[in-house]
Amino acid sequence: MLETEPHGPAVQYEGSWWTWDDMRRIGDRMRAILDAADVGASEGVGLVLRQRPHSFGAYLGVLGGRRCAVMITPIQPDLAICADVRALRLRAVVADRQDWRRDGFREAVAAAGSIGIELTGDRTDPVRVVEGLETVGPEAHYPPAPNVGAAVLTSGTTGPPKRIAVSFDEFRGEFPENLWQRTRRGVAITAVPLVSIGGATSMVQSVWRGRAIALMERFDIWKWAELVLEHKPRHLGAPPAALRMLLDAKVPPEYLASGELFIAGSAPVDLATSDEFERVYGVLVVRRYGATEFLGNAMGFDLDALHLVKEKRGSVGTPRPGIKARIIDPASGDELPAGEIGVLQIDTPRRSADAPPGWITTNDLARRDEDGFYWIEGRADDVLIRGGFKVSADDVGAVLRDHPAVADAAVVGIPDPRLTQVPIAAVVLKPAQATSAQELMDWVRARKPAYYVPTKVVFVDEIPRNAMLKVVPGRVRDLVNALEAAEIPVGAPTS
Repeated sequence: MLETEPHGPAVQYEGSWWTWDDMRRIGDRMRAILDAADVGASEGVGLVLRQRPHSFGAYLGVLGGRRCAVMITPIQPDLAICADVRALRLRAVVADRQDWRRDGFREAVAAAGSIGIELTGDRTDPVRVVEGLETVGPEAHYPPAPNVGAAVLTSGTTGPPKRIAVSFDEFRGEFPENLWQRTRRGVAITAVPLVSIGGATSMVQSVWRGRAIALMERFDIWKWAELVLEHKPRHLGAPPAALRMLLDAKVPPEYLASGELFIAGSAPVDLATSDEFERVYGVLVVRRYGATEFLGNAMGFDLDALHLVKEKRGSVGTPRPGIKARIIDPASGDELPAGEIGVLQIDTPRRSADAPPGWITTNDLARRDEDGFYWIEGRADDVLIRGGFKVSADDVGAVLRDHPAVADAAVVGIPDPRLTQVPIAAVVLKPAQATSAQELMDWVRARKPAYYVPTKVVFVDEIPRNAMLKVVPGRVRDLVNALEAAEIPVGAPTS
């Protein structure tokens, strides 16, 4: 598309279109800067990708030079993104002008010995070298990654978040056998972050399919619905929380009239919400299961099996071709029979380029039936899912315990009709110390992404723990409920 249809539409953003020639200009300028700085093939290039057209062009430019695109999420607080950049020690960091103005960001890139590249947002002069960051420093740098196209941050399905390597071979596997047989129908409405595995693969697919994409600066339910109304896709996709958001916003059914399916995969969807959505909009909700570690979707329903979605209500379907799944007992490791709940394991040929073969143990609890269909039954760890984002309760608790006034803290998830779950915190203060719920929320917000911030903070005399001194989540929830029932203001010390 960059050569065959340079003036064709590539990216829709904020009511205007960017062409494939715009994308080529950004990519060419990126490659020229990296070549001049002697950042060679296989070298890691950090990409702070916002949901903007020039981010798409920058990504294509990095891949076009056979370099490794190391994804860096821009939604981190200033302290966190600066720490990430320092730790990665990349030979180059590419970021939007907005991010170069963040507190400490420029200094962090300099400390890492990286050259700085700014995405200006200007069509005619889209990419510039940051003044004072023109050369690669002598510091030890991110190790070369031969044949790795992208390093994408996971969300915690198989353990603590980490970057996994997606090979160029995997991207090549996305291509049709005949590149001229492109499916150019419609516009892909991108509702996932470009730094995610879904974003990384969809940008590659858009090129070989010759299919334009529509970007939103941030997910907005009305903007998304308006894009659906404009482009009329048959298969709808968005974070599962969008189901409740559409219902709560009372978006008219005619906005989604073109839809036949709503594919939900990044978080659980409760049955009551999916039933209500199907009743109001007449669009079938089809669940699927995947993770960055599996490079996307691992289970789902084939198009010729959609008649089973209602029969297998709530199921995420069956393993995709070439993928195996099983349920094991977490204590013994033995495989469990149909109907029993245990830990889900996946064996897939699609995995991180540096991952060993064999079974991958997830942190999800699941069960299967006699027909081989799977249901996700919760988490085997402390991770809760908030609007599609995975939040480690232990991580939030650790941040709260770092506050000078806090002696102890526990964080648990509670159900939320729109976001699936939200975190709440129980906090014990140190003697003679004082703080407020808002101050503690702000403390977390400054150190973690916004979706980590507890929606409630309750001050208690002690954290409920068992004989092994482990937090008992159910008792923490009961404690919060008891305080609310007693009409003690949430966030007020109890003694």
